[in-house]
Amino acid sequence: MLPYHDNRSLVEEHDNQHRQNIYKWLEAPDYDSKHWNAAGEREKHTGSWFLQGESCLDWKSQPKSFLWLHGKAGAGKTILCSTIIREISDHSKSDPSVAAAFFYFDFRSKDIRPPNLLRALIKQLSLKSTKTEATTPFDYLAKLFYNNNGQESPSLEELKSTLKSIIGTFEKNVYIIFDALDECQERHQFLELIKEIHGWNFDTLRLLVTSRYEQDIEKTLRDLVSHQVSMDERLVDSDIRVYVSRRLSDDNKLSKYSTEEKEAIENTLMDGAHGMFRWVVCQLDILRKCRSPHELKKALTNLPKTLYETYHRILQDIDEANRHYALKLLQWLAFSFDKVSLSQAVDVLATDPDAKHGPLFDPDRRLDYSKYILNICSSLVTIRVLDTEALYPEYGEDVRGKVTELTLAHFSVCEYMTSECLRTHSKLSFYHCDKKLANTFIAKTCVAYLLQFDQHHISQDIWISHPLCSYAANYWIRHTQPDNDDDVVLCRLIMRLLQPRVRRTRIGWRFITYMSIRRSALLSITCQRPG
Repeated sequence: MLPYHDNRSLVEEHDNQHRQNIYKWLEAPDYDSKHWNAAGEREKHTGSWFLQGESCLDWKSQPKSFLWLHGKAGAGKTILCSTIIREISDHSKSDPSVAAAFFYFDFRSKDIRPPNLLRALIKQLSLKSTKTEATTPFDYLAKLFYNNNGQESPSLEELKSTLKSIIGTFEKNVYIIFDALDECQERHQFLELIKEIHGWNFDTLRLLVTSRYEQDIEKTLRDLVSHQVSMDERLVDSDIRVYVSRRLSDDNKLSKYSTEEKEAIENTLMDGAHGMFRWVVCQLDILRKCRSPHELKKALTNLPKTLYETYHRILQDIDEANRHYALKLLQWLAFSFDKVSLSQAVDVLATDPDAKHGPLFDPDRRLDYSKYILNICSSLVTIRVLDTEALYPEYGEDVRGKVTELTLAHFSVCEYMTSECLRTHSKLSFYHCDKKLANTFIAKTCVAYLLQFDQHHISQDIWISHPLCSYAANYWIRHTQPDNDDDVVLCRLIMRLLQPRVRRTRIGWRFITYMSIRRSALLSITCQRPG
């Protein structure tokens, strides 16, 4: 007979495995990677004007409170939201009767629907260990699991009912925070869901939403919110000054300037900021490139006044040799259905679906992305490093590492690239990202990339040697939409992929699709931070 402590260890191990199986079944989307990135960008000693303000303090203390924080594009709403979440989360960790859950909407996430949002909230709140009448939040998730036999996907109504029950287990406050509501697809569905959650009338529930001041959002929220806070540019400018001061001190390409030159930079930027963090970030990126005090003075007297003027200038500065590379990158980032790693972007540029001679994908076309790709689009794109840890049982080994993700730097960039303003620009309309043309380009690139494979070329390191293969196999059909099936090159490529005499290639991409689905499922389980 096993000693008591050994029995307890076995029980705990079994319980942990059972929990992991239930969370795997729940399939909650990634809810915290954007939070950790935003929190990492926050400057110390910023945001206190909101955190210590009357509206925020009342929101945290008053029953059934609902706060709407709104501001213009580039004001730093997401960074401020991460600061709020961090403060609330720290408080909830020290008090098991307090809970916090959050969700960052993101223009890059095109498949988020109300059920995904509810799954993310349920997972976060079910991780709390508080007990009310011997029922834990996790018990309600387990009930949902068993009601669906651990196999079927729960309905929207079941998810809402489970979330409602979980909220009811907490004796004190439950904070639920939504960032960037204006960035989500099918916005009216989420507005109705938030309205319904607020209508549950829990005294303990505290809701907070951040967004731009959009008419449909205002119309829905005006009768619900107890507090509204506008990100007044005078308040935001105080945080911007802290950010500029730190960049001038720590950035090795800016810190070289004299005290007088730094004062000129700070004063000029503060005069033009008008509460827009994003505008200031772009101008500092431009000023970093100045090679002499003369160039600096010239740049300071000729700064663009708006974000769109700033983006105009960035595109104008792209040299002729890089124009097609830039357009390909911007189209892919604006209309991709999934995250894009730097190594995938390299292979996008190394694929030429319109090539009439030679291979459609040529490894010799791969660019040194560490020195080149990020410079092509300047401040329009950014990178973030994500930790990935996953088990691949089909290979019988652990594969661990980091992925460098390439993204559009801000929602305003995506809006600009698809705007009428850019489409009608006399010199820059080449860069306009039309949805039909972009999807056609991405579909052609995916199919052209897949044509290199057959079953003999597929090995366990294919994800490393050909990083675009998983995306290409999973999404080429989705990018092939009814309105782009008249593209002759695309039709020809698809026929090559599917025709009988390239059966081995067809088997290859089907196998890649199967393997990548298994891989994605494993990543979704293991890559999220616990709690």
